[in-house]
Amino acid sequence: MMKVIEKLRGFDRVTVGENERVLVFEKGLISNVLSAGEHLLKTRGQKSDFEWFDITNPVFVSHVDRIMFEKLPVIADQHFVEFRTSNEQVAVIERDGVIFAVMKPDERLIVWKDAGPWNAQTFNLEESLKVNSAMVRRLGQAGKAGFMTLQPIVEGQAGLLYVDGQLIETIGPGVHAFWSVGKMVQVKVIDLRWQSLDVTGQEVLTRDRVTIRVNLAAEYRVADAIAAVTETKDFADAFYRALQYAFRRTLGARTL
Repeated sequence: MMKVIEKLRGFDRVTVGENERVLVFEKGLISNVLSAGEHLLKTRGQKSDFEWFDITNPVFVSHVDRIMFEKLPVIADQHFVEFRTSNEQVAVIERDGVIFAVMKPDERLIVWKDAGPWNAQTFNLEESLKVNSAMVRRLGQAGKAGFMTLQPIVEGQAGLLYVDGQLIETIGPGVHAFWSVGKMVQVKVIDLRWQSLDVTGQEVLTRDRVTIRVNLAAEYRVADAIAAVTETKDFADAFYRALQYAFRRTLGARTL
């Protein structure tokens, strides 16, 4: 009976559950957002439309999300949290202290405020691509390791960091992590320890035209990691060929 009276007086009663939120539309235009509880709406005999949301899924996706923030900023601020990243930013979004999402550059995310509390840590990729060890552990635990490049460097090695194909720096021993979103990040590991190289079964013609078969063993190490990769395509192959040339030239000038 009460509902009939309310209808006749131009009211509409809407009950919203604890984990529900409702968008109210009048004449096709967004007019309000209803939180949990019972609401008595004055419709003046006009039909209202409702769009229901379950905030256990905290991400807000709607065709009126931009309109909401433009035309109803006070209501939008009451119910939503909006996160944005620039073209040189990565953001780690936390929900109640736990990593919820990682935003790439030029992204926008809207979440229900009541599904929080929410927090964001923003990282500027122009300033540094490095991810600190604490964040590396948290991203790994949250299953978000795909947003970074992880590279261990052991003693006796050097790592060459390339960003978008450009050599940036040389990194030493340790576990290094870099944001790999918005940038192409590669680490080339160079071994600086002593290594052996065998050149076997080489036939050489001596100066008195006797053919001899030579095996040669050499030890070497890389002294300059940057030169090793920038001055030759393959430094080990280049060294192998240099050894071949050296002993052919030396033995070819001698008699048996």
